Amino acid sequence: MGIPLRLCTPASQRRGQFACECDGDPLTKLNSLARGRSARCSTSGKYIMPVETSWSGSTAILTLNNPPMNTGDAILRRDLRDALLSAAAVADLDGVVIESSGRHFYAGSDIGELDHPIEEPQLTAVITLIEAMPVPVVASINGFALGGGLELALACDARIGDTSAIVGFPEVTLGIIPGAGGTVRAGRLIGPASAIDLVGSGRRVDAREAKELGILDRVVEPRRLRDTAIEYASTMGTKRRVRDLPVPAFDPAVIEDAAQRAATRARPNVLEAIAMVRRGLTLGPDEALLEERAIFDRLRRTDEAANLRYLFFAKRTAVRSLRASTSERRIDRIAVAGAGTMGAAVARLLNACGFSVIVFDLNATALERVGATSAIVTTDRLQDLADSDVVIDAIFEDMQVKRQFFTDLEPLVSDEAIFASNTSYLDLDQIASVLNRPERFAGFHFFNPADRNPLIEVVRTASSSAETIEVLAGLARKLGKTVIPARVGDGFVANRVYADYRCQVEFLMEEGANPQEIDAAMRDFGLPIGPFAVGDMSGLDIAWARRKRLAATRDPLQRYVVVPDTLCELGRFGKKTGAGWYSYADGAARGTPDSQVAAIIDAARAEKGITPRAIAARDIQLRVLGSMVCAAAVVLRAGVADRASDIDIALTEGFGFPRWLGGPLRYFSSFKDDDVVRVLKAVFESDPIAFAIAEPALLGEVPQDIRVALDAVRAPNR
Repeated sequence: MGIPLRLCTPASQRRGQFACECDGDPLTKLNSLARGRSARCSTSGKYIMPVETSWSGSTAILTLNNPPMNTGDAILRRDLRDALLSAAAVADLDGVVIESSGRHFYAGSDIGELDHPIEEPQLTAVITLIEAMPVPVVASINGFALGGGLELALACDARIGDTSAIVGFPEVTLGIIPGAGGTVRAGRLIGPASAIDLVGSGRRVDAREAKELGILDRVVEPRRLRDTAIEYASTMGTKRRVRDLPVPAFDPAVIEDAAQRAATRARPNVLEAIAMVRRGLTLGPDEALLEERAIFDRLRRTDEAANLRYLFFAKRTAVRSLRASTSERRIDRIAVAGAGTMGAAVARLLNACGFSVIVFDLNATALERVGATSAIVTTDRLQDLADSDVVIDAIFEDMQVKRQFFTDLEPLVSDEAIFASNTSYLDLDQIASVLNRPERFAGFHFFNPADRNPLIEVVRTASSSAETIEVLAGLARKLGKTVIPARVGDGFVANRVYADYRCQVEFLMEEGANPQEIDAAMRDFGLPIGPFAVGDMSGLDIAWARRKRLAATRDPLQRYVVVPDTLCELGRFGKKTGAGWYSYADGAARGTPDSQVAAIIDAARAEKGITPRAIAARDIQLRVLGSMVCAAAVVLRAGVADRASDIDIALTEGFGFPRWLGGPLRYFSSFKDDDVVRVLKAVFESDPIAFAIAEPALLGEVPQDIRVALDAVRAPNR
């Protein structure tokens, strides 16, 4: 018969998405092969058709089924192409509906394909086929239609969504631009200003806004989605190709304003995306689509795009590592202990995400501040936390206070309640030791400001149960946070690396660079805010408390900079006190250099006999980078971090390290060995005690622990 035998794709070739047991329904497999189409095995061993065709009268219904997210890969594209061709051959065909059998219409393209030549048929070919169909094609959208999924929908003649529909172009967050007509069709359908906003920002749009913009023709309840889409497809009569729509009338000034807003602090690929939307208004559709695809293909091969894909998959791996089962415990009521700056921010975030929140504190003034700005319940009675599903400790950093809090709390709550501590540096195992059921306790570490910083560390103690870790990881995801696992250790993952980063910038300051020069160098490197400004924002007293706690065990030969202690002794704790490394007159958002700080630095240098010298911005950046890498290798060696990639996530998400560089380890892995050694030698010489791990660099060698960390994150072609 000449039928091509496309057997189930091996699991090893599909990034673990399915497990092919090859014992599924043989009839389904045979039918698939007879039609020359692909079948997949699910984890249950049943064969799955990526696209199933059914009929409502003369309307063909093509149902996408590529679990778990309906991601567009070569197999799905091939099956959709074949299904479209089969439907087009039916004589009395009056319409086609493309729908999903899962929670999402088409969640986007398979990002892993971007690392290699993309298999045929590419999405552009499938889209061309949809537009060439002799009858109207309607997209029936539930859940996500993102990236390639939205581009597929824009190729259809109409788009019906249910109330769960969410659309968007996230490509710019991956260092690329839409590559299958997104910039061209969006500009024609919703107007250039709205297209520039969506394409340039990468933001997601819900069903209501998508209808207002004109992306969706109708929005219906989920139970009516299929019937409405079928009715649309069968009664439209004529096609309405988005690519053929006239360019909407627009005010050039409005377009310029939209472009300027989207271009603020934008990466080069974002600027190219914006420019492509504007170009698409003046070029013919064929020429514009070819130009867009060429830009997409060029950008996906860049180091920046590869680094962003690396972080994308690293985040996915971190989340999966925190899951112990497929079921999630329901969490409704959450208590926050501590109404200070951090506790209040955590409570506001929880409330905004729909949880019932109660805040406990013995400070009436602090409780009034929290209660005055929201509907959050406040209390000074510990027993009022009794019905909480989760209790989060955000009390100030005092071991005895925290231990006493949990000792008093445990008898009041149910056995199922989960306990978590937001401590930044204290030993969680010591806190857990006071509990009768320590397995219900773990670290849940937010970063300042808690309601805006995307990172949370879920910290496993020696006794934390898998269920406790999973509940907290699930809560972090519901809060929209990026989550990484950690184990108990001073500063856990992110703050441990940051501590060495902070030490190094203090060494650089002592040697001759002033705080504003160092902050400027690190902003030029790509950080949104410099390290001294970050210290002022977080509060210098937090790091001061850690230094005092560690003072008794500090090696007397270790280099120590006294300037931060002097500032704290003067009550200069940062923005919250109006002065830190900088001055904040009248509550100013940005600090200004302070002559008192300059005098303190000069005195500290003189005390040590240091003659200040000029330090180039690049030398500042490399010393800081090398210090981060040394700390990361120590954290990995100690088992506090599970993976090198988790550290890159922590620094890019929690401390603003440039994402386009992939994180400190990923970026450093791109250096040649000679450059690695040169940087590490300078770091070691800055303090041989703190950075002892870098000592082999003195002999011209890359330290083994650091090489292991770099090899774990290095791009394949480096």
